Amino acid sequence: MTPNAREMSESRHEQIPRLLTALAIVVGTTNVLTKPSQQQSYVQGAIEAITDATVAVVIPHSLVALWRVINICAAFDVIIIAQAANTGLTGGSTPNGDYDRPLVVISMQLLGGVHLLNDAAELIALPAATLRQLESTLAPLGREPHSVLGSSCVGASVIGGICNSSGGMLVQRGPAYTEMALFARRNASGAFELINHLGLDLGSHPEEILENLQAGTFNENLNSTNSKACTNHRYQHKVRDCEAETPARFNNDPNGLYEASGSAGKVIVFAVRVATFAKPKREQTFYISTNDADTFTTLRQQWLKSELKLPVLAEYMHKDYNNITMHYGRDTCLSMRLLTANKIGSLYRMQAKIGYYLDKWHLPKTLPDRILQMTSRFMPPSLPATLTTQALSYNYHLIIKVADGFVNDFDNGINKNSDKDSNKTDGENIAAAQDFLQNYLQQYQGTLHVCTELESQSLLIFRSAATAAMFRYHNLNQDKFGELLSTDIALPRNAVDWDETLPKHLQEQVSKTFYLGHFFCHVMHQDYLLKPKTNAKQFKEDLLAFYDKRHIEYPAEHNVGHVYPAKAELHYFYKKLDPTNSLNPGIGQTEKWKNWQSSPIKEKLNDEYY
Repeated sequence: MTPNAREMSESRHEQIPRLLTALAIVVGTTNVLTKPSQQQSYVQGAIEAITDATVAVVIPHSLVALWRVINICAAFDVIIIAQAANTGLTGGSTPNGDYDRPLVVISMQLLGGVHLLNDAAELIALPAATLRQLESTLAPLGREPHSVLGSSCVGASVIGGICNSSGGMLVQRGPAYTEMALFARRNASGAFELINHLGLDLGSHPEEILENLQAGTFNENLNSTNSKACTNHRYQHKVRDCEAETPARFNNDPNGLYEASGSAGKVIVFAVRVATFAKPKREQTFYISTNDADTFTTLRQQWLKSELKLPVLAEYMHKDYNNITMHYGRDTCLSMRLLTANKIGSLYRMQAKIGYYLDKWHLPKTLPDRILQMTSRFMPPSLPATLTTQALSYNYHLIIKVADGFVNDFDNGINKNSDKDSNKTDGENIAAAQDFLQNYLQQYQGTLHVCTELESQSLLIFRSAATAAMFRYHNLNQDKFGELLSTDIALPRNAVDWDETLPKHLQEQVSKTFYLGHFFCHVMHQDYLLKPKTNAKQFKEDLLAFYDKRHIEYPAEHNVGHVYPAKAELHYFYKKLDPTNSLNPGIGQTEKWKNWQSSPIKEKLNDEYY
């Protein structure tokens, strides 16, 4: 080790205790977690990531405390990874690998809160506000948030969705997006500056601004002259264009990048201002199944080109996914029916802590899954009997939900943050959709089931539980398979090859495939269980090359994390937001080193830090 590197190591080693003391003064000793067992659920996400760089997990109790914490981190020149709910699937909010500086994870879990604006037509969401919290807050007012399904069941945060341009199931609303946020940006000189683009008068000094924001000390009734958008109002036109050669939505799309939106932890977001949506008075779910992929290809094209309103959702599942969710998702389905998002989130954190001790004691990591799988045999089936029969009798399945009795500005391209003033109501969407589907299936192969409310709820929970069931299936059958490779892709809107056929050289390396997705948006989630001797890294490179030939964009909505490379526009966006590369470095497989240096420090300093 060179003298300079040794001096740097010794200096940082001496600074760590002072850093921890300074952080504890702000948030309290119990909210500065330094033991690996305490940190496990915060530093481990959906993907396995090994690192020794984390010196502390810090849990601020107020927005002012968060501001003070990030400024302490800047003063000590440590890396910050800001974490909302840690529900991501590509490791984008957890440490991964080696870093050139000590690292602090800041958990926002105590910073919940929602402030309604303009008679609940808009709202301000603080860092830990979850989609589930928004649902319960807005439901009595006849409104709902941007996303209400899928990952919201396990506590996904509003700001996490904005920062990752998350898409979700809802066809009409597109990726989470806003141009109105309050965030801290670390400038080129290394200092944080607070930027208020919420359109609210909160004061002039950072701590005054943050105190007023958290307390809700501002005018909640604002004029609508603000030119900045707090939702993606263009998406409905985009998704209807099923002749376009490009996808409807994907994470590398430069049109979805704006300050906090798509920032992936490259700024510290204190709040976002987002639109809410009128809650439909009546909904109807249709379950359509077929053995002919072309039946769904044509159905999608005809619906999008017709005068029919866009459905609330149009979810695809293959029979293989149905099968494993039936057998490996019973307990997940039951927990989603019975437990709140907060309780499910607590179970995930407890599971991560159990995993830490299992590893420490050299016990099988699959033990919790095996116990849950055994007990699930005594739990209710994942689906009612009528739906179970249909789900296992056909290869291809669509869950389509249509709504009546709500105001809908966006389908006509009106750029409004609120839809409350429109005089148009949709009163015949369900009847028109049912007529269309019944007539369509008289000409094409397939069956249609009109769901009761209970069946609809069961189907959507079943769909949301599918990925967890697939992970368990792989965990409990590792002796039969090699690695699991999950992809998150956006097909061109004009693509007809959604029912993927792998080239022979790729087929020969795969034991099983599992496909599902947001069908009208042409976003697919595809999982490959590889054969035991398959080289997973090479397979992935060959698979992505196959996607490239089909003009597929990836990732579609789970963001790049540490799994996918950030393309040029996204890479540039990250560098512009974070010129010192101190916030979530390495995201999108970009450079991890300070000031975006292109090569790492050869001497490994991490062992010397602690």
